[in-house]
Amino acid sequence: MNENGSTPPELSLEEQFMLEPKSEGSLSLFVANEDGNRYIGWDLNPEDIEALYFEGIGVPRWESLTAETVEEQTAIYWERFNERMDKFPLLGRTRDTDVDVDYTSAEVPPLMAECESIAAATSNAKALRALQKLLLAAGRVATLDAGLNLKPSHSR
Repeated sequence: MNENGSTPPELSLEEQFMLEPKSEGSLSLFVANEDGNRYIGWDLNPEDIEALYFEGIGVPRWESLTAETVEEQTAIYWERFNERMDKFPLLGRTRDTDVDVDYTSAEVPPLMAECESIAAATSNAKALRALQKLLLAAGRVATLDAGLNLKPSHSR
């Protein structure tokens, strides 16, 4: 309740995302068009990316794999990682949070389809929230016929 006794209005998802603290290792989301890049107002935080990959897509966690040597474990990890990520080539670009990821306006609808496919297959709340961030940003840039850029938070 606020000071006059009424309940404050519920925050929209956009407002909730904008209020989240920014952290190192985040990917900041930008509208990309002929006018340059404009910050959307929220980031994909490391926790979002982790939930998306491990809980949403089903990428195996390193520690869940066993092998005789680190080299074997690495080979197994990348084999299983690629098996999962081959279905999501656009989302797969976000795996390195130290590198810019650029989606053209033509890639935004297929990116949204990848996100919707994962959302339909998971019940994990954190993965769904990460997908909401991406879908909301992608929907915004799609209405502008613009691209979507994800930039490491340290390069914003």
